[in-house]
Amino acid sequence: MEVWHIFLSACGGYWYWISVLLLNVLTDNYWIRIWVAANDTAIPHMVLCDSINTVSPTANTNIVGQHTVSFWIGIYLAIGVIEVFALFIKLAYAYSRLIKAARNVHAKLIRSVVHATPHFFDSTPFGQIINCFSHDMESIGTNIMDSFIWIFADFTTALGVIVIITAVTPPFIFVAVIITVAYVVIAKCYLDSTRELKRLESNASAPLLSLFGKLIQGVSSIRAFGLKKYYIMEAINRSDELNRPFYLTMVFDAGLAGFALVHALQSKDYMLFAIRNYGDNELNINGVEWVSQYLKLDQEASIQSTPKNKPVSNWPRTGDLEVEDLVVEYVPNVPVLHSLSMSIKHGEKIGVVGRTGAGKSTLSLAFLRFIEAAKGRIMLDGVDISKIGLEDLHCNVMIIPQDLVLFNSTIRFNLDPFSEYPDEIVWDALRHAHLTASTTISMFEGNAIDSLLEHMLGIFTSLEAEIKENGQNLSLGQHQLVALACALVRWSRLIIMDEAIASCMICGSEFANLTLFCIAHRLRTIIDYDRMLVLDKGKVAEFDTPANLLNRQGSIFRSICEKSGEFEYLADAAMRAQDAKQFS
Repeated sequence: MEVWHIFLSACGGYWYWISVLLLNVLTDNYWIRIWVAANDTAIPHMVLCDSINTVSPTANTNIVGQHTVSFWIGIYLAIGVIEVFALFIKLAYAYSRLIKAARNVHAKLIRSVVHATPHFFDSTPFGQIINCFSHDMESIGTNIMDSFIWIFADFTTALGVIVIITAVTPPFIFVAVIITVAYVVIAKCYLDSTRELKRLESNASAPLLSLFGKLIQGVSSIRAFGLKKYYIMEAINRSDELNRPFYLTMVFDAGLAGFALVHALQSKDYMLFAIRNYGDNELNINGVEWVSQYLKLDQEASIQSTPKNKPVSNWPRTGDLEVEDLVVEYVPNVPVLHSLSMSIKHGEKIGVVGRTGAGKSTLSLAFLRFIEAAKGRIMLDGVDISKIGLEDLHCNVMIIPQDLVLFNSTIRFNLDPFSEYPDEIVWDALRHAHLTASTTISMFEGNAIDSLLEHMLGIFTSLEAEIKENGQNLSLGQHQLVALACALVRWSRLIIMDEAIASCMICGSEFANLTLFCIAHRLRTIIDYDRMLVLDKGKVAEFDTPANLLNRQGSIFRSICEKSGEFEYLADAAMRAQDAKQFS
């Protein structure tokens, strides 16, 4: 009933359904009954005088009662025309509200999924989400509309037929009850099986959509390893699983007397179509059932800050960061980060290292509250980030992810999609990210740089330069430099980089006067940082300068450097960086 209520309430209130009911009441058959009764009143019965001769009154056959035949036919025609217009109004009115209901459900679904917690996306297959937005919403927007209109019309008509016949011949009520019970029993037996088959069909479509998504992303690897036949067979098997429930669902007075008889002949048809449309509607409502589950997802924190906790306009002024007894959990009572505490000064460059599963990425997600802290707090420039809105936090703390999503548009749109910054700032970000001619032309002094060479160097000579979807026309290194430029446009005091520099080398000058958190497996890219945060099983194992950690026998960081095969280079680079800081 809750699933039905979600859709019915989205269509409108009680007045909507009362209006649809009234538009189904109009009928022209009762006018025929009045016509026949008037004819019986106007023409008396024949009188038999003897066995040979009959006496019949002379009457004008064009006059029925006090009106002509044209009057009766005209009224009947007018009622028919009114019924046609009423049908048009009913369908237009009903469909308009049903379309509005589908839009409302879709809008609620988008808001619920967009603001869902990261745990939902980690635990829910991508294909299942796509299936909910495609197949289930298609069912709500198309199939349910037709079935709702006709089930309502058929049920009201069938009920009207039973009421009319019962009013004329009261004993019919017993026959109607028996027939209704029989239809209900048959419908229940039918729905119990087909409803589950419909759910199986919805569940089977999600794995197929997930497989298609993976095929599109990994088609190059599949071809390289010669596994095309395997994935083709897997797609066929999943298609069979999807189609199996579908095929199973396929296998399964004189005027007053005439008025009653006409409806009696129609009663079985209306009951048949009412039950059939009810069954179809039960199957189609399965989409609403799936959508209703997504409408109950756990939501992320509030987007907007309250007036009391809203930070100042130029927050954060500094990149001072305090982490106090931080505990983060994906699943309740199963901590991933255990009581982390650290203090980071403005302008420090922090490298975060650790074995797989140590909690490096989880820490970066906690800084942006993609995962809420179960305990403890994070203070940025004296402000507890758990107290402010997500919009204020995300606009002032930048993250350079492993895979930045790039849109099929200009480089300016990708760096500043809402046109919040002037062209000068966008150009400055491109220059600091080494994506303009001024930062690269010195390598080719005296040589003209033609368009082909510009493309090879990844130089942008115009803010209207095209970037294809997901950066298909950029190399992996250029893709990461665009991600760097995107962060530099906002020039946040705190920048978090999650494996972002694995494909390109970046000079520290780009992040001067900024606090930087960088997660990297390539140790040579972060060996000259101020301090190293070593995480082990969700705890702070070591936190010191790279040189001090390398000089400490038995340290985890030293062990990681030794296993990298570049220990001598890393030790030398760490010492040189420490000496440079001491003399600066």
